Amino acid sequence: MKQYIFLLISLIAGAITISYETHAQAPPASPVVVAKVEEQKVQRPVTLVGNAEPSRTSLIASEVSGLVGSFPVKEGDYVKKGDVLAIFETKPLEIRLREAKAAKREAQARYELAQKNFKRFQELKNKGIASVQQFQDAESEQKAWSAEISQIQAQIDRYEYDLDKAKIVAPFSGYVTDERTEVGQWIDEGGPVVELIDIDTIEITVDAPERYVSQIKSGDKVEVNFDALPNVKVEGSVSSIVPQADKAARTFPVKIVIDNKEHLIKSGMVARVSFLIGEPTLVKLVPKDAIVERNNIKFVVVVNNGTAQPIPINTGVAYQNLIEVIGPLNTGQNVVIRGNERLQPGQPVKVVNQDGLPQKKNSK
Repeated sequence: MKQYIFLLISLIAGAITISYETHAQAPPASPVVVAKVEEQKVQRPVTLVGNAEPSRTSLIASEVSGLVGSFPVKEGDYVKKGDVLAIFETKPLEIRLREAKAAKREAQARYELAQKNFKRFQELKNKGIASVQQFQDAESEQKAWSAEISQIQAQIDRYEYDLDKAKIVAPFSGYVTDERTEVGQWIDEGGPVVELIDIDTIEITVDAPERYVSQIKSGDKVEVNFDALPNVKVEGSVSSIVPQADKAARTFPVKIVIDNKEHLIKSGMVARVSFLIGEPTLVKLVPKDAIVERNNIKFVVVVNNGTAQPIPINTGVAYQNLIEVIGPLNTGQNVVIRGNERLQPGQPVKVVNQDGLPQKKNSK
């Protein structure tokens, strides 16, 4: 009898222990924030491919001829407007300038003397002492030295201009993409120095098929992403539509401009431009934060009777802060938008507001 009572007590104690451990191991309800699946009419994008090009490309040339004495830039350098690109040797030019200024001073002195002689012969001619020939010779000499001064001054102006242009500077801020000279090379007037591009603004040209071009307007906003920058999406705008089709392809060039102050986008990158074209269609939308991706599988987590239920989906068009979902979802269903990253199937959840407080049920 004692053995039976002891066995019964042991079984009851074991049952209590098992029950306690079961309750202790049950996971607590995880707090989540939810949003409802919406249904709206949106336009589906049409994506066209183009290349990113700089807003300005310039082959910087020399305005004067000269021997390159300094070339402080190289390919890939970023230069600001006014930065020095190349400097010519100026010593011979400075010598010629000094010689010209000295010649001008001599010509000025001879002109002043000729002017005095001209006035003197003019007075003598008026008194009948000097002949007409002497007067004309004095007048010619005065004019000759005046012309000599003008000619020398033109040389001085040219030398000073050449000295000023012997320092070649960047006409705008940008990147050096090609070196066209080097130290010790003689450059003729108009000869190339560097190629410079400005990528503060990027221009993209895409070829729009004629069935789309009538639906594209100047000023339209577009979304642009780049193969080389998979996580970057930027907004651009249509700057112009060239009204001349490619006769073979029947496409029209459409130009898009993008602000690129941080220079993240590089010239030549492949760009994919999405236009909102066509009639709106009815789609299901959820906030972008509702999308979870694991092992290349996208899904959303719905709240079903207080538990988490992952539902595989595909995504479609983006609309403001929402994104289209394609899958077995119903309008009005609650999808988790906060706290969905670590939820497991069947895990208990507790719906809360954005501030973490329990969500109040609507009173009927």
